Amino acid sequence: MFNDFSLNDQEILKIIDDYQNLITKYSMVDGKINEDIEQEIKLFIFKMLSKNRKK
Repeated sequence: MFNDFSLNDQEILKIIDDYQNLITKYSMVDGKINEDIEQEIKLFIFKMLSKNRKK
């Protein structure tokens, strides 16, 4: 969806921030936030949105 755009780091971080509630929801294990899962989700989002960026 976003891979056709040239997003800079700030724009990607804004998207991650906008979806923080959803990321938190999917980071829950046994009713607690698993910070490792949360970090993996954010890293995955960042990698996916920046992979078509020209170096």
